[in-house]
Amino acid sequence: MLRSSLCILIILEYSVAVNINVPDKATLDLGTKDVVTNSGLVRGRLVNEGEGEYYAFLGIPYAAPMTYERRFKPPLPPIPWDGVFIANRTVECSQRGSGEEDCLIVNVFTPTTIVNSLAPVLVYIHGGSYIIGKGQTRGVGPLIKQNIIVVTINYRLGALGFLCLGIDEAPGNAGLKDQRAALLWVKKNIKNFGGDPAQVTLYGMSAGGASTELHVLSKTSEGLFHRAIVESASALSVWAVDADPIKTALNFAASLHLPERISERLYSLISYLQHVPSDQLSVANFDYYSNFTDMTFGFSPCVEKKFYGTKPFLSKPPLEILTKQDYSKVPIMFLFSALEGLFLKSEEYYTENYKNKLETNFLDFMPADLIFDTDEIKQEVAKNLKSFYFGNNTVGDNSVIKYLEFVGDIFILDALLNSAEMHAKGGNPVYLMEFAYKGNMGSYEKFYEDITVAGHGDIIKHAILLKPVRSQADRLAVDRVAKLIANYVKFGNPTPAPTELLPTLWPQVRPGNVSCLYMDKDFEVHEEPHWEQKVFWDSLYSQYRRPIKPVDPGYLWRAFF
Repeated sequence: MLRSSLCILIILEYSVAVNINVPDKATLDLGTKDVVTNSGLVRGRLVNEGEGEYYAFLGIPYAAPMTYERRFKPPLPPIPWDGVFIANRTVECSQRGSGEEDCLIVNVFTPTTIVNSLAPVLVYIHGGSYIIGKGQTRGVGPLIKQNIIVVTINYRLGALGFLCLGIDEAPGNAGLKDQRAALLWVKKNIKNFGGDPAQVTLYGMSAGGASTELHVLSKTSEGLFHRAIVESASALSVWAVDADPIKTALNFAASLHLPERISERLYSLISYLQHVPSDQLSVANFDYYSNFTDMTFGFSPCVEKKFYGTKPFLSKPPLEILTKQDYSKVPIMFLFSALEGLFLKSEEYYTENYKNKLETNFLDFMPADLIFDTDEIKQEVAKNLKSFYFGNNTVGDNSVIKYLEFVGDIFILDALLNSAEMHAKGGNPVYLMEFAYKGNMGSYEKFYEDITVAGHGDIIKHAILLKPVRSQADRLAVDRVAKLIANYVKFGNPTPAPTELLPTLWPQVRPGNVSCLYMDKDFEVHEEPHWEQKVFWDSLYSQYRRPIKPVDPGYLWRAFF
């Protein structure tokens, strides 16, 4: 009876919230467009941000609000509405004390005129360490000009999206299941926007990139997209999947300084986390996340426990799935920046005094997915690792580039290169690109003004713009990145034929032949990029890689009782 009442309350609350934005009678003007969805009529508006006109439909719900006892559970279908939903709502999920919990929305951007019958679709998943970020609501003009439809999405973040206890109240991977629900919404509704549901490409950057590869590996996302683009990430990265989500939950509970009657009893803890205000939870979550130096993020996807009534998103570790080739293969493109450590954990080098901390206790910066039988072995490996990157020098201001390479290799590069190789061995088309162009479109940090190559997340900023294009060099880079992505979305090949804009054919990665397109002001083709670092890290992981197992709720009972 209680659950039924809560469900009715949720529906009533949501209906009231929607009706604020849904007039019974709305007039259509020349700057708007109406589209029918499975949940009701939505109205978008015409926008022009300097890259051409397109229609923007912002904030369309793809799932019902997640509140009360469903906070950590998989999403439910959206609740239908009457009248016209004015799709002009910008919202972000709860993060760092702001945002909203009712945030599971898609933003749809369409050309004013669809050339041919239906346009290919690009669905973009934002990054942000699984704890911050939102679906972009502007800047998609360079892609729309290529006659494709762009969809951006929100998904639950931090503990709200990735608390994984292996029980019905928190089975795990809620954020990934949100993403899958958004893809299902696209499949059911995108045709009415002029999009082709049989030509959907999934693109993610950083945490969104790891999510994208996890969707490739998950049987539950099969058929919801047909190509994938992974930027600056890999499902094999140390931070991509939490090897011990129970420990994460217990450590987070300890950081909240809760009374023992809550923190030491499983269902008391769940009840507390279900009802604490989301802004308070997200602040505590970010504080918890900020203390990590072992290249993890705290709450992340997990390998789920199978139990009655659930449908696990991920039931095996990514490495096992890739090794056994036990997944539905789709063409996949891997993109990385020339200096991935830049804009990733670069500011901390100065603001958190990482340069001195690395010198005094290098062990704290060892990646969490390396485990050792003894402290002596760990110290010896740490000594070799420090020597590989910093030589016999003191870690300090003269070691900035080496630090950025160290961070980028651990967080991104080694895992990404291994993912590219393993997908290629499976026989599906794989493309690999290193992006070096440093213009004015990417990120900026005052500590690194003199660095002249691209950093983490800079590639997508040349396709979904955060600022206007102000130079000819930036214009060329934006046009090239947008064209490469659009070609891949349309044809499954980023360079179907040489053109003046894209004069170099981009070769596929082949087993035993890792070819990489290198993009700066010009194009080159490189073989086995950054291979010395890859060989070094591969040797470590072959000996010391930590296994990832399904979450064990039995451990919870032993821990709490």
